[in-house]
Amino acid sequence: MGLAIFDDQLRYVALNPCLAAMDGIAVESHLGKTLGEILGEVALQVEPAFREVFATGRPFLNLEITGTSSTNTERRRWVNNLFPLKDADGRVKQVGAVVVELRPDAKREATEVVHEAGSLLGSTNEILRSWKEIANHVGACVKTTQRWEQHYNFPIRRLERSKGAVVFALKAEVDSWIRMRTQRPN
Repeated sequence: MGLAIFDDQLRYVALNPCLAAMDGIAVESHLGKTLGEILGEVALQVEPAFREVFATGRPFLNLEITGTSSTNTERRRWVNNLFPLKDADGRVKQVGAVVVELRPDAKREATEVVHEAGSLLGSTNEILRSWKEIANHVGACVKTTQRWEQHYNFPIRRLERSKGAVVFALKAEVDSWIRMRTQRPN
């Protein structure tokens, strides 16, 4: 599953290695470039959905696109789920994308991944975009929240596994984790 974050000019701000591999271009070569520069004509199919997410603040789910990428002439299919990343005042500042490539040999697997991503993103429009936001949401300090991730599988997502990488969490997953932990007998 490819993950990426885009600014309001539809430039790549961050992405995971899986999406870079799908595009056939290194992570570093994506950063600061627009969708059109990386995807070529395929970008024309997805850009209106990005603009809608920026304008409405609502996710755009299960957008299927077909075409050839700028690095591969073979016709391919992807499903995109786009969700707003809002600032503290509720304004959309960035858009997060979950991308799944649909391959004929893995259609069932991809459909399951798309359904899972759609249910996660459809269950909440709200993303916690930093350690501080995540800690505030659960009523703990940042250090405690990081410890929960290390020792208790607290649901943190990263675009890549490195120090200083972008972290975020889906409120629905965090709330579910808290409910499960508070329901356990001591």
